Amino acid sequence: MREHVRPAPDREVETLVAFGADDVAWLVDLMEQDTVSPLEGGDPAGLARAQARFVEGAAERGFALRESSAPPASFLERPGVPAQVLDAVGAHGESFLRDQPSAVVALGAPQPPGRRLVFNFHMDTVGPHLPPLVENGVLHGRGAVDDKGPGVAALLGAAAAFAEDPSLAEEIEVLVTSVPGEEGGAMGVYGTRWVVESGWVGRLMVFAEPTGARVFDACSAAMTPRVTVRGLDSTDDHPYDGHNATLALSMAACRLTEVLGPMAERLGAKICLSGLHTGTSHNRVYGSGELRLNIAYYDVAAADELAAAVERVLPMVADEVARRFGSNPVARQLVRDWSQVVRLDWLKRGLPPLANRDETMERLLKDAGLPRHDAIGDGSAFTCDAIWAAGPGRYVVACGPGGLDTNGAHTAQEFVALRDLEEYAGRCRDLVRRFGAWARGTAGPA
Repeated sequence: MREHVRPAPDREVETLVAFGADDVAWLVDLMEQDTVSPLEGGDPAGLARAQARFVEGAAERGFALRESSAPPASFLERPGVPAQVLDAVGAHGESFLRDQPSAVVALGAPQPPGRRLVFNFHMDTVGPHLPPLVENGVLHGRGAVDDKGPGVAALLGAAAAFAEDPSLAEEIEVLVTSVPGEEGGAMGVYGTRWVVESGWVGRLMVFAEPTGARVFDACSAAMTPRVTVRGLDSTDDHPYDGHNATLALSMAACRLTEVLGPMAERLGAKICLSGLHTGTSHNRVYGSGELRLNIAYYDVAAADELAAAVERVLPMVADEVARRFGSNPVARQLVRDWSQVVRLDWLKRGLPPLANRDETMERLLKDAGLPRHDAIGDGSAFTCDAIWAAGPGRYVVACGPGGLDTNGAHTAQEFVALRDLEEYAGRCRDLVRRFGAWARGTAGPA
């Protein structure tokens, strides 16, 4: 690993941690591992293979393995576990969680949480898998910016700090936690939640998510209501004999939009009217289908109000369909059997949002070139697994290089400039050194 200095407009001198050829090769190797979330159709075993490569590469850079583990099945009996996760466990059996380990590696002697700085990143990705390519200083492929690239950069930055100041090893402990289960709606319940509740927490916890190197200390949580119709199909020969799921769900979509849209705006939440599916044929009445929404929120009171509104809307839809279409043959079976064939359930609910402030740690971050940003104020905050990390004596933030939108995360064009990763590594290096000085108590933040 080499360092070099260049001028920067916002700081007198900005150091970046230049990646060596071996560092780039390690990152490319991690990206070559197909770690598409099993909730998006990926092979569950791919994650464990990638974690083994991660631990090996971290050891080559001086990190010690503190833990590699996955939660027991009983851990998923707790509140807040999305239905998608339970479905995946049911489909794959006991091997599912075993194939989804978290890895915790560390620099420095073991310390109490008050003298720990934790970097967290998720090894799982959205689908489909995209092989990596380095071209003209730009890294393309799945995980480039979300989230393997930022995770490796944070680790290399921490390693550079300890190489420059070996005395840090006796003063602080820096953890890098590599977790599964952030994508696909898993919400971190078998990755970050497990790691946090296993005690791998610190005074400052940085989730290396793409935020443009700005500090977001608030993250939304999300809930997912699902409206389903489970009735009888019919053909165009007898189109009035089926329970018309297309009519039921389209009416539900319209009414939910009408009620929830203004309410979410007032409460600072976001409504995503997402998937509605019954079928594709022109000559069939589909008696089954589903409508899903995603509701992101920043406080529990808003979540409760929105959830109550969702549950009020469905009876309103039933009344409206009966009133408007009660004598219409297209809706006859649906109106008659509505209470038996239409239902509401929740795929996710009860997850905690993140909102915390800490003047001391904010100063440390700012002085390392990582300024706090009011992400709720301008709508740039997003949902991630940092929601599980909040607790007494901790400042939890999302902060990493690149941007979800600007760098094509979750698209076929995902990329990140290697220089952006190197600059972020330099800031992580500075942060580690400043955290060490703060912990030492001889030179706090400026």
